[in-house]
This record gives sequence, structure tokens and C-alpha cells, in this order.
Amino acid sequence: MKKDNSQKVYDLLIIGGGPAGLTAAAYAIRKRLETMLLSEDLGGKTSYKFSLEGVETHFIIDGEELVGKFKSQIEYLDFARHLDAVTKFDKVGELFEAKTKGGQLFRGKAAIIATGVTPRRLKVPGDERLIGKGVSYSVASHAPLFVDMDVAVVGEGVRALQAAAELARIAKKVSLIGVPDKELFSPLGELLKRSGKVEFLGDFDVNEIKGKTHVESVQVKSRVGGNKTEIPVRGIFVTLGLVPNSSLFSHLVRTDAEGRIIVNARNETGVPGLFAAGDVTNAYSEQVVIAVGGGANAALNAYDYLLTATS
Repeated sequence: MKKDNSQKVYDLLIIGGGPAGLTAAAYAIRKRLETMLLSEDLGGKTSYKFSLEGVETHFIIDGEELVGKFKSQIEYLDFARHLDAVTKFDKVGELFEAKTKGGQLFRGKAAIIATGVTPRRLKVPGDERLIGKGVSYSVASHAPLFVDMDVAVVGEGVRALQAAAELARIAKKVSLIGVPDKELFSPLGELLKRSGKVEFLGDFDVNEIKGKTHVESVQVKSRVGGNKTEIPVRGIFVTLGLVPNSSLFSHLVRTDAEGRIIVNARNETGVPGLFAAGDVTNAYSEQVVIAVGGGANAALNAYDYLLTATS
């Protein structure tokens, strides 16, 4: 039998169970706030482990390890979490209301949005099977593993050029796939040309990512003629963009051109009592450690808000 929470009013609702949401929940509980975290799962992007055959992963900061204790705490405190997707969120009077897919209604005096982002997937054979095994959607997190290796970057615009530039400082060779030649007529493009490490494949698309247990090569297909070429690589970085999971809240908060929720230094959204943290905000950085800091900041400022606004 489902427990009816619709009449209960929590001090704080937290929407999202990734690094920012888990940290916010841990700090809120330490402050003795009656807290409810709502999410389909716990861990967010830290649930996706990254490994590279023959390379020690201690060279990178392990996001899973970083938020592991917060996750364990919330898993243990089952009264402070509800694992289900939030399908509706609004402010009704002085309270925030969140309704889940399963029909549960939760109400809170304050709320933190920590729903993260969703990467635009490559959607070719091998992508899903080899994600975390050489396929990466985060250059900032995984580039340091690929010292003196051949890698590929697929994407478009400045984001792809930045990824290639970062990898060119580390990798032996970078194959830049799908970026039109016209986008190379920029300071960043000229830098890549001068590096001597970048192969430009602007008229090609990724057709398949190959490898038994880890990435071994990428097959590209020419947009002119359809010829296929296989390029040996240890990793492929996908930079097709990230979609902030903010649409559920867009009627309440201000967002930037990319849909990220605009917050100030206190992680306030502009709606009294409503905070946001992590990659869903314009403080986005693609780094777990910064999302963790944002979650802590949001929780502590939510605590301050509750002290004054509800006293």
C-alpha cells in the first residue's frame, strides 16, 4: 500500500539524485531539515564508470568515489528519498509541489532543482555498448587518461574545437570528425592546424564504433560518395551538446539561451525558496566536484532561507 504524503509538508524538496542533489540532501539532513529527495535513481552521471584497458584510473578524480558517501547515506535513510521520476512541479501558494510518475504528491517549503543534463547521443552501432569503455561524453573528465594515444572527436561548433584542442595537448593524434572546414577559420581552428596533431575529417560522419571490450577503432563514412574508412583509436569523444533537464521548471525560473537555469552566487533562481544546483544551471562545468559544491551551497542557503522566511 502506498503511503500518502500529500498532506505532509517537508522543509525541503530536492529534485534529482546526481552529485548536486545527493550532496544537497546530505547537507540539508545535517542541518536537521526534514528533507525529501525525488529521483528515478541515485548517482546520476557518476553511475557510469569509465575504464581504459591498461591504464590506471587513479589518474582522474573518480566522481563515484567522491559522492559515494553521500549516496550511501541517502540509500540508508529511506525516509528521506523516493525513487520515482517527477512529472510535474509547481508553486502553489507558499509551498512547492512535486508530483511523481507513480502519482505521489510531495510538498515543501523550499526546493532545490538538481536534475542535470542529458547528452545528445551519437546513436551509431557500438556507442551504447562501449560507453565508458573508450566512448566518452566528457572531455573534461576523461581526457587525462589518453596520454600519447590516438583518439577521435566527433561533434560540431566551438565545443568540438575546444575538445580537440584540449586533447591535442595530451594525445598522440586527434581525428576531428564532422566539423565543417568553414568552422576552422577561427583562432581556435588555426591553433589546431598549427598543432600538427589533428587530422581534419569535416566531410565524414561516424558510421560505427568498433572494439571487443574497449574501443579499438572508429569507422567513418564520407558524405560524398559514401566511402568508408576505419581509423584505429583508443577513445572517441562525443561533443554533440548537452540538453539541460529544465523543461519541467521553465514556467517558474529564468533560463539562458541553452535552457540552463540562471542562478546567482547563492544558487537562488529568483523565485523565493527555489534553488538550483549542478549542470542544469548556468554554473555548468561538467565536473562532479563543482556540482558537489553547488549542491552544498544550495542546501546551506535553503537552510538560511527557511530560518528567516518560515520563522
